[in-house]
Amino acid sequence: MIDLGLDGKRAVVSGAGYIPTRAGHGRASSLRLAAAGATVACIDIDEGRARGIVAEIEAAGGQAVPIIADMTDRKQVSRALGEAVDLIGGIDVCVDIIGKASWDKVEDVTEDDWDQTLHTNLTQVFYLFQEAGRQMIRQGTGGAMVAIASVDGTAGSAYHAAYGAAKAGIISLAKTFADELGRFGVRVNAVAPGNVGTGNEDQPEGQWAVDNINPLAAPRARDIGNAVLFLCSDLSARITGQTLIVDGGVTARSMWGMKPDQVPQYRKY
Repeated sequence: MIDLGLDGKRAVVSGAGYIPTRAGHGRASSLRLAAAGATVACIDIDEGRARGIVAEIEAAGGQAVPIIADMTDRKQVSRALGEAVDLIGGIDVCVDIIGKASWDKVEDVTEDDWDQTLHTNLTQVFYLFQEAGRQMIRQGTGGAMVAIASVDGTAGSAYHAAYGAAKAGIISLAKTFADELGRFGVRVNAVAPGNVGTGNEDQPEGQWAVDNINPLAAPRARDIGNAVLFLCSDLSARITGQTLIVDGGVTARSMWGMKPDQVPQYRKY
């Protein structure tokens, strides 16, 4: 059995609750961390969602506590992490899930839409990582932090420009925190999901390239949770400042879009 190094660790997941209309990265990440032996402080703005994921973790034999907070508010971030330290004894792992896209043509994006999208998707990550980083420095035992970015932060982000800019900011922020906090043994990375959408959990197993988007298959919440788990574990002990793309191969595709049946006609060249 492979030791992930998470048994007995103290983890915080911001945005841990499950929203049925969303993919559920917070839920998947929390369940994975708990299954690996971590005690998870499940933070959510909605009390029902926070207690719901805690109940799931406990039903599976894990340990978790709920914390209710609006993590886009700097004062509440400080208060929530203080509660986490009091309840689980410290912070070894910190995961940020919170994010939301708004859609519009670039010429129609309002100043309020821009500001709110950047605050919800990027600024709150800075609040959380700064506060968690300070705690990890005080503890003196290192740690791991992971934020959910997006493939929209690695390429164009048509019709949701602010979201793409915010996710690109997360990728940069992870590099900066990694650079500055490495001397304290703190690793900082990001996961960039592809088109998970409202969830792809019902995809049949063993079917590949079933659409024109994913060369392999569309990622699921569990795949994002596994990526988060990997970056929080000892398996990535020397990985920091990186963004792990989990997109079923979308960003690896050739721009030419050639199909297998077209190969023979190009052989003569």
